[in-house]
Amino acid sequence: MSTHLEHGSAQTAITQLYDSWLAAVRAQDVDAIMAHYVEDVLAFDAILALQFRGKPAYRKHWQMCMEMCPAGEREPVFELRDLQVQAEGDLAFAHALLRCGHKEGDRVDAGWMRFTAGLRRVKGAWKIAHEHFSAPFEMPSGKAMFHLSPDDDGSQVRPVPPGMSTITPHIICRDAKAAIEFYRKAFNAMDMPFGCLEVDGRFLHGEIMIGDSVVMIAQEDAACGSLSPGTLKGTPVALHVYVNDVDQAWKQAIEAGARQIMPVTDMFWGDRYGVLEDPFGHRWSLATHVRDVPPEEIERAAREFMAQAPWKENA
Repeated sequence: MSTHLEHGSAQTAITQLYDSWLAAVRAQDVDAIMAHYVEDVLAFDAILALQFRGKPAYRKHWQMCMEMCPAGEREPVFELRDLQVQAEGDLAFAHALLRCGHKEGDRVDAGWMRFTAGLRRVKGAWKIAHEHFSAPFEMPSGKAMFHLSPDDDGSQVRPVPPGMSTITPHIICRDAKAAIEFYRKAFNAMDMPFGCLEVDGRFLHGEIMIGDSVVMIAQEDAACGSLSPGTLKGTPVALHVYVNDVDQAWKQAIEAGARQIMPVTDMFWGDRYGVLEDPFGHRWSLATHVRDVPPEEIERAAREFMAQAPWKENA
């Protein structure tokens, strides 16, 4: 067989393999999915772990993915675009763009990723030996850009601006500029590019980033109905922040001028957690997750906590 014919035969076989693989994923059939891999597969998925070595580990991951995203009444979306295959001998390389998600009626909730794979011919049959899924991410938030489309050249206006999440806290402070300075010291906040807007010395809007999240800051303005916690004599809202070391973060915030509401304590749901109030009346809960707790244990501990809570005595 000529090299050209052999290459064409491999391309056809590998294209058919991926048609079968896609169908197995859409059917959420883990046994059928795993039939496409060699025993010593090495996979770099886009979520949870840097790598999965061997079929048992990768099977467990696929099973978790199926349980995490059950189709239910929805139609699974799992498709390749622009699949390219290069093969020589018993080795092949493939790359494509992959779309993953669900469809329900006219609504499609799916995102695009980059996909590459290495394949090996074993006893005449092509199998996947290496798989790599990835998505570009934006700076400085580090968020994956699953919203991109294959035809997006970067010039399209984005419905959600770079760095922003679906929900962004927008807090009102009596002295917005002083609040931003406090958040820099207390929470290592960074200024967003063009994040502050002032006109003729009047502060209109501010944006800072704490960790991977944007917080918007507004100046109190009674004429606009924008009132701060100081004016309202309190706030019904707390901003929750996960950090790597809650004790260090707590100490830093207190030294910057925050007031303790609840000391840092190991809590029954697995977090080391505390609550403080900033000088502008906003409450912040800081936490580090220190252990994974089964749901039934959390429920049992919650019942015990409620039974012992001090407010029970005054009920």
